[in-house]
Amino acid sequence: MPKPTFAHYLMRRAPFARPPFFYAYVGMWLHLLIGTGLLALSAASDGLSIFAALVVGSFCVGLVLYGLLTKRYGLLINIGTYAASIARAFSTDAVVFTCFIAGLIAALVSGYSLLAGEYGRYQREVNGQAAQHPTSVVVLLGAAIVLLCAYGLYLSRAN
Repeated sequence: MPKPTFAHYLMRRAPFARPPFFYAYVGMWLHLLIGTGLLALSAASDGLSIFAALVVGSFCVGLVLYGLLTKRYGLLINIGTYAASIARAFSTDAVVFTCFIAGLIAALVSGYSLLAGEYGRYQREVNGQAAQHPTSVVVLLGAAIVLLCAYGLYLSRAN
């Protein structure tokens, strides 16, 4: 039997027993599809900005669902990020946008820690070795966080 890929490992290919990652993934996409449908039916003038906030909010829904299903309650910090993304969809205040940027940073770090932990478990269970995370991923995530911090500080100073 061939070794499962990381994606198959996360989804567990069992026909009826679905792991928490599957439910979180489906919840994220359902939230995005329903929200996009509602956005398309609305008469919003700034649809692209609202869609960006909706994407971040959907990602946070997935993280919160995963945290609840796996009892990793540290991921529930993304409830605040979800609230900031919803506020961003309805408001263009600088304070709301700065909170949205801070929430986006929290969501990025949460998503990275979740996937890095799952990848480490995958390497131990499937390959029998310790996980080696690519340095480029860590560097790119760090650069994205620094740039988002600088942008948030710029926005808070400009207004």
